[in-house]
Amino acid sequence: MFLRSVGSTDSRFRKVSFHDGLNILVAHRTDASGLGDSRNGTGKSSLIRIIRYLVGGNLSDDLKNPALSSHAFTAELGLPAADGVGTDIVTIRRGVTPSTRVVAANWSVRRDRGEMTVESWRELLATKVFQLPNDTARPTTGQLWGQLIRTTFGRPTKTHPNETDWETGVRLGYFLGLAPNVLGKAGAVARLERQRKAVREAIREGAFAHLAVDEADLRSRLAAARRRRDRAQEDLSQFKVDEQYLDHQKLADSISADVQALNDEALSLERRARSIGQAIEAETQQTPDGGLQERLTRMYAEIGVVLPNSVARRFDEVTEFHASVVRNRQRYLDDERTSIAQRLDQITAERSELDSRRAETLRLLRDSVALETFLDAQRSLAQLDSEVAQLERQLESVSAVGRIDTTLKLQTAEATAAVRAEIEERSANLERPIALFNELGSEIYTDRTARLLISPNAKGVLKVTPEISGDASDGIRGVEAFLLDVVCVVSSIEYGLGPRVLIHDSHLFDAVDHRQVASCLNIAARLAAGFGFQYIVAMNSDFLSSVEREGAFDHEDYVVDPILTDDTEDGGLFGFRFD
Repeated sequence: MFLRSVGSTDSRFRKVSFHDGLNILVAHRTDASGLGDSRNGTGKSSLIRIIRYLVGGNLSDDLKNPALSSHAFTAELGLPAADGVGTDIVTIRRGVTPSTRVVAANWSVRRDRGEMTVESWRELLATKVFQLPNDTARPTTGQLWGQLIRTTFGRPTKTHPNETDWETGVRLGYFLGLAPNVLGKAGAVARLERQRKAVREAIREGAFAHLAVDEADLRSRLAAARRRRDRAQEDLSQFKVDEQYLDHQKLADSISADVQALNDEALSLERRARSIGQAIEAETQQTPDGGLQERLTRMYAEIGVVLPNSVARRFDEVTEFHASVVRNRQRYLDDERTSIAQRLDQITAERSELDSRRAETLRLLRDSVALETFLDAQRSLAQLDSEVAQLERQLESVSAVGRIDTTLKLQTAEATAAVRAEIEERSANLERPIALFNELGSEIYTDRTARLLISPNAKGVLKVTPEISGDASDGIRGVEAFLLDVVCVVSSIEYGLGPRVLIHDSHLFDAVDHRQVASCLNIAARLAAGFGFQYIVAMNSDFLSSVEREGAFDHEDYVVDPILTDDTEDGGLFGFRFD
């Protein structure tokens, strides 16, 4: 027996005791009260949530009531002994506040007083009760308890609204004896698929604009950028930096200006020299009086008059003066021409010296670069490096996105093949739960066909489908959930993979025809006795009476103590009413 009793440190709490086999927790509701479990009129659903809380679950909302804040719930559990033989009767206590500590007294697997964190308690249950390997991420103890202590019945295979399909497959497969590490491969596929969807959605929304670039175009741009970077790096390695480069550049410019000035001066002097030469040549060819005296003598002779001596003498004086002036001018022009020639020689010498200095300066400029130019080249190289690095990161991101599809296909194929191989390897063992489901379904519905379908889907997820032919009504789904849970418990007992207990809230049978409910209870009683597990179900008294009237079932041997009622203030589970 797994569960012996559930109680509380509050003396008003009505301790519930359990026995082997089928246990029916009866809640009597008066017609006049109209109170349901939402106000803890009886507390039968709360009892199931308390049991779930004691084995490591979270505190449900209906238990987060200030009226219960000082309570600590307790239970007596039959847990495996330290030597693996026999059972220890362990007392479990967990308070409402704080909810982070659990006391497990008298359990031989622990040598201390038994107080531990909730996480340690869950780990102990995982290894000692469910025999989960230490490296198993799924299923968790919470997921396994979710099926054994079921409070959610919307879909037969789901025990929590947010549970993913692959997690459902791992949980059910574990109860059926399949390896969780093989079934868990579908989790990696699901995570990769979510990643792909998230990335593609982000790209569509513009969050990663660079990922929308064509991969081939990006590779081309990267190759061009690397080529520019390499060339700039090679050029930079050949640079000879001259820290006085600017001074040399200024000196070269100054020398060029001086040479130009000398060239201009020399051109002007050469023009002046040519003018002086022409003037000297013209003056040497002329007589002092220009032939005036000769023309006057000839004119006077022609008219029979002899030129007076005074006039002749005057002409001689003028001629002599003119000759003197010409001689003086020639000497001046000769001196100026000599001075010009000397200056031209000086200009030639100065220009030759300047040309030599300029040639040396230009050689320095040609063989080196300015420090600022070198720094600019370094900055340009750094920018090219940054551009290359950015393109490399973009290409890696784009390639990674491109690889997701390939990786996803490969992992999906691997997961599917692994699950298929696992099913085929354990096909003989799977035949028992499949056949049991079919037989029990036919027992409940003589006019319908029941099947338990087990196969991998296209994403490598183990798909377990309980199916009863006919309309997919809530009643049919309730019976499918009941049969699936019973088959899983029987299978886990055969493999030694879990506790011998299955607990259902009455909501499982809300929509089930009462005759089928009677069949389910008879099956549960028979299997619980045959395989040695407890089946605990909570039911309202009026519902149970109707089941007995319409079906062949007698509840007398299965009712647990106490019977809860909302007829009095202290008749419910907690022994008092609270909102």
